[in-house]
Amino acid sequence: MKSCLLISLPRRFCKYLIIAIIAIVVLHELIENSSVFYRKWYVPPFSLHLNKRDVVLVKGEEFRLFVYGLNKRVSFSSTDFRVAGVNFNGRVMAYQTGNAFIIAKVDDKELKCRVRVVDLNRDKITLTVGETYHLKIKGPDVFHRWKSSDLEVAGVTMFGRVKAKAPGNAYISVKVKNKVLKCKVQVVKKE
Repeated sequence: MKSCLLISLPRRFCKYLIIAIIAIVVLHELIENSSVFYRKWYVPPFSLHLNKRDVVLVKGEEFRLFVYGLNKRVSFSSTDFRVAGVNFNGRVMAYQTGNAFIIAKVDDKELKCRVRVVDLNRDKITLTVGETYHLKIKGPDVFHRWKSSDLEVAGVTMFGRVKAKAPGNAYISVKVKNKVLKCKVQVVKKE
């Protein structure tokens, strides 16, 4: 029985192993330049990669980016410093709502992390009984869920429309990825 030169496996297994390695490399190249790359965490083994490829931040929040798998100097830059800035250590600061990419350069390789900064259009509102107000998420639209802390005082629809029901205070919260944004709603009686 003939064996592979690199390892002591039968030749037919070596052929399948080589085909599998080529398929993984081709698949990685196809996925890296598509939107799937930012939605699903796919990391080829033994490669340089960032700790996150897609981050949702609230305006004013910070996050630390770093590169796995190396002991070399990394330089960080932002594609839109008005939305999100980054310092030389990889600390990302969210300045205003929008999209930006943080690029980490290692030798000739560039690693990207998409940063989406979100916020609510209001953090406090006062309504009279029966009145409605439409809360909106400022920034890139991502999947979100609205919720009221007290449905007897104020309710909220799945589109962010708040309806005042009875006098009192309630918090309307919306969950955007793993972030929670809140708006305080004060409901007063009609005069």
